[in-house]
Amino acid sequence: MSKLKFHSTKRRMSDIILKSFLLLLVSLSSLRLHAQYVALKSNLLYDALCIPSLGTEVRLDSTLTLSVSSTYCPISYGSDRKWKNWSVQYEARHWFRKSFNGPYIGVFGIHGGFNLNRIPVFRLTSHRAEGNFNGAGLTFGFHRILSPHWGIDTSLSAGYLHLRYRHYREGTYGYLEYTKGRDYVGPVSLSVSLVYIIK
Repeated sequence: MSKLKFHSTKRRMSDIILKSFLLLLVSLSSLRLHAQYVALKSNLLYDALCIPSLGTEVRLDSTLTLSVSSTYCPISYGSDRKWKNWSVQYEARHWFRKSFNGPYIGVFGIHGGFNLNRIPVFRLTSHRAEGNFNGAGLTFGFHRILSPHWGIDTSLSAGYLHLRYRHYREGTYGYLEYTKGRDYVGPVSLSVSLVYIIK
């Protein structure tokens, strides 16, 4: 029964996150008509690790922007090894000079999920962990202008995450060992993003 309840809660959470993401995308598309700039970006660090990333950012006024970025890693290896995860991060940024130029501080919320199996980190060599996370925090960053349309954005996000996951013993007689919640405070993401600004 607890297994059914867990999967039902997980589906409900995924539906809420998907609907929130779609609502934000619709909001961003309508804001584009009123904003002077819209930026498209990709985190080069995540891309180098084969974790595709894509983001957009909209200028609301001279010192305020709204950003949404997402990652998705579908990697499966041989011998039933996998490292699958996804995340969506929403962020409001205040720029100390002007939008898309120089230093900024942001407030973010993040949601995501993961499915890790038989990988040599997090003590999962012969185990599988599947769950989701939610959190919030602050971002500190700097945008360097390369040309009228291109830039490099570097940032560090830190804050609080709550993780809830199921831990399985893998093998011929694999079974659910436990369900656990864990709280984390510290760095959440590091970004070096290539940015293209649509004016």
